[in-house]
Amino acid sequence: MVKIFSKIRSSLGEKMLVKKANMLVRKKHAHNFNTAKTIGIIFEASNKRDFQLVKEFSKYLTGIHIDCSILGFVNAKEISNDLLFRDNTYFFCNKDLDFFFRPSQPDVNRFLMKNFDILIDLSLVRYFPLSYIISLSPAVFKVGRYTEGNTELDFMIDIHSQPDLEFLIEQIKYYVSILNNP
Repeated sequence: MVKIFSKIRSSLGEKMLVKKANMLVRKKHAHNFNTAKTIGIIFEASNKRDFQLVKEFSKYLTGIHIDCSILGFVNAKEISNDLLFRDNTYFFCNKDLDFFFRPSQPDVNRFLMKNFDILIDLSLVRYFPLSYIISLSPAVFKVGRYTEGNTELDFMIDIHSQPDLEFLIEQIKYYVSILNNP
C-alpha cells in the first residue's frame, strides 16, 4: 500500500514538473570552457569517491577561471557530517523533499535561480529530484550523460561502454572544450 501511494505522489510530481518546465523560457547557447564564466555541477553525492572526483573537476574549472557551484543529492534521510560546510558546495537529501518528491530546500532554490553558462549533470542514475533541478534550471547550456528519451539536456555524452563518473568527466572535459572552438 505504501509503494502504491509513493508511486501516485511521484507520478503527480512528474506531471507538475512537466507543466512547470514547459513554461520555462531560456536562452540556449552552446558554451565551451573558454566562453563560460559560470558553471553549475549537479550530482548524486552518496559515494565518497564520486564526491572526490567532482571536487577535482571543480578545482580544474576554477583553475581555468570559471566560477563553479556544486549541488549534490544524497539519497538518504540525512547528510553525513563530512559533506557539510564546504565552499560553493551544497547538499540536500530525502528529508529536504516535499510531498511530491520535489526539492524544497533554500540552497536548492538559490542554485535554481542562478543563470549558469553551463549546467553539468554528473549523475549516473536518474533521480527525480535531480531531474527536477535540471529541467527547471535557466542555465544557457545543459550537459550530461546520454539517456534514451532525455529532453532535459542540450548536449549528451554516451558512456554506456564505460559507465563510470571518472570517464564521464573526462569526456565532458574533452567535448565541451572543443565545442565552438575555431
